[in-house]
Amino acid sequence: MQKKYTILILILIVAFAGFFAHAQVRDTDIVLSISPQYPNPNQNVNATLSSHTINLDKANISWSVNDQEKSVGVGKKSFSFTMGAIGSPTTLSATIDTIDGQSISKTTTITPAGVDMLWEAYDAYVPPFYKGKALAPSQGQFKVVAVPNLVNQSGKVNMNNLSYSWTKDDNVQSNSSGWGKSSFIFQNSYLDRDNTVEVKVSDISGGTNASGRITLNTTTPKILFYENNPQLGVKWETALSNGFLVNTNGTTVNVEPYFFSPKDISSSELTFDWSLNGEKISTPSPKNILSIKPEAGQSGSATIKIDINNVNTLFQSLSKQLNVQF
Repeated sequence: MQKKYTILILILIVAFAGFFAHAQVRDTDIVLSISPQYPNPNQNVNATLSSHTINLDKANISWSVNDQEKSVGVGKKSFSFTMGAIGSPTTLSATIDTIDGQSISKTTTITPAGVDMLWEAYDAYVPPFYKGKALAPSQGQFKVVAVPNLVNQSGKVNMNNLSYSWTKDDNVQSNSSGWGKSSFIFQNSYLDRDNTVEVKVSDISGGTNASGRITLNTTTPKILFYENNPQLGVKWETALSNGFLVNTNGTTVNVEPYFFSPKDISSSELTFDWSLNGEKISTPSPKNILSIKPEAGQSGSATIKIDINNVNTLFQSLSKQLNVQF
């Protein structure tokens, strides 16, 4: 009797082994992934097949782009191709023929789309008529704007009719994400030398997607002195340097704290401490404009010093001095 049971068990083992050996390959047994996940127009894309249940190294794999076979080979688990123009969908297919005679296809359609990332220093000071771009200091604020270029079956998608998912330094910004939220404002931490901001954009169907990424760096503020001429106004074209000659009737000097925050320099957050020849003097009003006049009949030199500090930050503090002649 025991011998019969042993034979029966062996038969069952062989039967189950045969069943699993010829088990039908399912679509979910193979994963097709692309990188980048949301490619730009005319960008090179890498496609990869992976599986925990099928030996792809021994399978014959054929790759096709828009129904045209591009590459075939045993164990060819990866494939590279180039996307088309914006809004032009690309259909990628992989046909896998396993060593036990089974065949399965994986197909995905990708529509290229782009996202331009624009940024500005949201609350950094620059003087009037400054032709450059304001830069953000440590613990300053950045504003990032996503400008997507998405095309679906109805044409170009309005940027206000899209969903935006923002991340900063790999941390999801839930409060700044959502429908129509194409901009993101944040304050830099004094612990961060730079910040990486990413956005994922999708239409209402989720079928059209794009992503953008930008790395933002802070800058060190700087202080410059300018002559404030009674007839011509502030002479922005030339910053004052050591040795500037003070008019016998007096001179007014403007000090400009480039890239300090906030951009309203009359704010109580910014303190201006003036000194003349090492002795502190009263803060004028406005606090960035100082008038000086030498005593009649005297000549010599003097040192004007300014200390500017944002009382709410650790590193927005700077000093500058100007040596003048009279």
